[in-house]
Amino acid sequence: MRIGVIGVGEMGRPVVDRLLAAGHSVAVLVRRPALRDELAALGMEIAPSVQALAAGRAFVILYVYTDDQVRELALAGGLVDAMDAGATLIIHTTGSPKTAEAIAARANLRGVHVVDAAGSGGPAKVAAGNVTMMVGGTAEDFARCRAVLGAYANPVFHIGPLGSGQRMKLINNIMLGAHAQLALEACRLGGEFGLDPGELARVLGYCSGDSAAMQMLAASGSPEAFIQGVGRFIYKDVAVVTKVAAELGADLGLLRTVTDPLMTALKDVDADG
Repeated sequence: MRIGVIGVGEMGRPVVDRLLAAGHSVAVLVRRPALRDELAALGMEIAPSVQALAAGRAFVILYVYTDDQVRELALAGGLVDAMDAGATLIIHTTGSPKTAEAIAARANLRGVHVVDAAGSGGPAKVAAGNVTMMVGGTAEDFARCRAVLGAYANPVFHIGPLGSGQRMKLINNIMLGAHAQLALEACRLGGEFGLDPGELARVLGYCSGDSAAMQMLAASGSPEAFIQGVGRFIYKDVAVVTKVAAELGADLGLLRTVTDPLMTALKDVDADG
């Protein structure tokens, strides 16, 4: 199958590797010369422009960093207008459901399909083919892209109409932020009890007080290393949830109360990153 990918960073790179290994014909849009040469040597086509990448592709995958980049590429950048009728745009970037809906409004005029496919899990899970994928779109569009997503994701869930995958991912992200704050608070309390915070996190990983955030903290070895290692990513994710919730008129409630101290603590880490 002919597939185009825009966004070959930490998350996108293992996606293209898995697609190539599955036998698909993959074209990528890459600006860094060294990376272009590396990917070309692996058998990937290097597209010279957004329009060249989109033409003749059954699927185009967007895995860029921000929601604004998705809008810019898909709409102002001409991606949707360059795609063939019947092709499918898969949006992986975490952002607002309204972005997917705005893109679909343009895409539908051209007969282009759009799904939002939000993943949970880092690059290692993508590389192993077991990142969790939450997909929003029609049942027909989900069935159409299921085999492509299956090259690097398992399980793959159809959540509901377009934008539903993003909504589910936003809840997942705010939960991770809340769990991260609780894990750090547990380490703080452990310190007051005279316990080693790193050991506390490791042991709680076997107990009912476990969480994905606790596992990440234990793997980091200390609260400080955890903040330095993943703090900027958690900060970005929670900031997106907060912004989108405000746009949608949704109340984060206690989740906002729990994550506010975390966002204050991580602000400088995000700026450094």
